[in-house]
Amino acid sequence: MADVDLRHPVGSPYNFYTWSELITDFCENVVLKDSSKQCQVTLVSNSIGTISSLQAVLDKPDLFRGVFVVSPNFRELHSAEVPFSNLAMPIIQTVQKWLRNQGQPLFDTLAKPGIVKEILKEPYVVQEAVDDVLVQVLLDPLLTEGASDVVFDTLSYSAGPLPEQQLSQFPSNKPVWVCYGEDDPWTPAGRVQALKKLPAVEKVVGWDGVGHCPHDEAPELVHPLLFEYLHHLSTSEE
Repeated sequence: MADVDLRHPVGSPYNFYTWSELITDFCENVVLKDSSKQCQVTLVSNSIGTISSLQAVLDKPDLFRGVFVVSPNFRELHSAEVPFSNLAMPIIQTVQKWLRNQGQPLFDTLAKPGIVKEILKEPYVVQEAVDDVLVQVLLDPLLTEGASDVVFDTLSYSAGPLPEQQLSQFPSNKPVWVCYGEDDPWTPAGRVQALKKLPAVEKVVGWDGVGHCPHDEAPELVHPLLFEYLHHLSTSEE
């Protein structure tokens, strides 16, 4: 972990430290704006958002109570994650550069409701959860001006923090619970379970027959666990 490069390769503002600032600013200026007493925020994160949420707690620990993680992302395109990175990364970086410079037609082709729905069916094991409402919620931001720049810069982000690195530095009084779908093709189950070895991670729960977005695919499983986590935080503070 000591050799992990934290810099964005292309110096982009779209990085986990900027996103952490957005989270902390939103919590301070919106969530807690009218609070008359010293309150803290509990973060719930999914997939790549986990990295930003964990970073927010590391940056401003007094602002948060803990993090409830749904299907953490392990950033397989990170330079520290790619096998034979000395050989593979130059190839990956060439593709990333091509996408940044020439990828707009490809982006326009993929940013269509039917194609987005088919893409979502890969990580979603419960196919019924991929409905038109979900597709539109994800597609609308992609159709705003400049969205492709953000997407391609993010795909070029082969540096920055990794979840194990962040959790190994996590404050001991900020509990982390993790849940995931055991049939998720994007999240290696063994690596999720290994998070239990880190002191900050109090619980890891996996569900059979669920994919990358349990909150969409099986809310009847996620919601009770989330309420249990919130209750745990409340009783721990008493």
